Amino acid sequence: MKKITMVAAILCVTALLFSAGINEGQPLQNQFADQSNAEYLDHYFQITLPSDSVDIATFAEALTQITNTPVEIQEQKDIFEALVDAADLTELALTYSSEKAATRLSFHGISREVPSDVQKYLACALDASLLPSSVAEEIISNAPLSSPTASNLLMSIANANGISRNYIGNVQDSDILMRISNSFDHYTLFTDNNLDAIGAEAVKRKASTGYNLKRDADDAQFIPSRTIQYGHSDETHLKQLVVLLASEGMNAKLQIEPKVSIYEYLLDWGPVPEPSPYYMVLENSEDFYLAYAVEYDAKFEFEKKEDLLKFDQIINAYAKKNDENQAKDSNAALLRDSWWQPLYSTNFNADTEAYQEIVDCILMENGYSIHPFSLIENKNNLIITLEELSGLEVQEHTLFVNNAFYRYLTGSDYQ
Repeated sequence: MKKITMVAAILCVTALLFSAGINEGQPLQNQFADQSNAEYLDHYFQITLPSDSVDIATFAEALTQITNTPVEIQEQKDIFEALVDAADLTELALTYSSEKAATRLSFHGISREVPSDVQKYLACALDASLLPSSVAEEIISNAPLSSPTASNLLMSIANANGISRNYIGNVQDSDILMRISNSFDHYTLFTDNNLDAIGAEAVKRKASTGYNLKRDADDAQFIPSRTIQYGHSDETHLKQLVVLLASEGMNAKLQIEPKVSIYEYLLDWGPVPEPSPYYMVLENSEDFYLAYAVEYDAKFEFEKKEDLLKFDQIINAYAKKNDENQAKDSNAALLRDSWWQPLYSTNFNADTEAYQEIVDCILMENGYSIHPFSLIENKNNLIITLEELSGLEVQEHTLFVNNAFYRYLTGSDYQ
């Protein structure tokens, strides 16, 4: 194969990857009553609210932290205007005539008397799904603002401003298979023009066996303690896995983070294939080839932590090949395109028997990142190599990977 640069080759056969987008179909009541909202505010915004009720000043201060704009609330009824302003909808609210505001409040089932100076803001907030009518009624009645309600209102604003989770839907959503299909329509090879070359040189120097290239824009921004990252390459496999989880009574938010997996291609595997938008092999230097493959990390943020712990059992039973279930006389049924050594990880040691600690040595630049995984005992050489090649600081990130993938990294077993 004629030598060709990574950038030129990819530009010849691919288009840039589009973002998967955020969830649009989850009912407002479900989003508003998400029990993890307080945990999310604490992790991403360092906002910890009182456990009982939240006074107006505390709520205004928390809203200021989210919007980075000073917020003042004099009375509880002013919360609606503050929410509308924080969601950048003030000009829209001002277009509501008294008649339209009254009509919309009636439509949303508001039965309490609403002060005239508040009506347009409340109507706009309800139309924008910033809060449900039941919560609006509580605020109008001057009932104490409970901690869960305050958390839900704050997350509603974070969602409206696109600074919270980035996901396509929930495992149990009725249209989740359609959303997965729509997401995969946009996946193709992509490059960052710099980190690729650094990662490739690290592989060439045997500091790493391969790496993943990802885009910051696709990051799920999930709560780490509730999240599992599952890597694969096949769309149908993910669809079957999602329905399998739902059939087991499990629910989780789902984001698909596309990635390009880069690793050394050995000519023993066969002739270099023709390039496509999803897979190509390039000659990096004489007798050294790199494969570039479109894959994905499916991120699952589980509602229940016991479901997160159950995930390992599900994969080993239904999505992992082994000698026993691949025997000719086996009646075992597996998901399509199951792997001998599936790859999934958590950010904490969820189960000391099911997961092993490794290191993700991350380089980040201009909205992209590369992720070469390393055994703990090999990380120093990899970090030194990456920093020498890039002039950037490596971000060490502890991961806990499933046993099968750990055996792959160590080369101790093929299954």
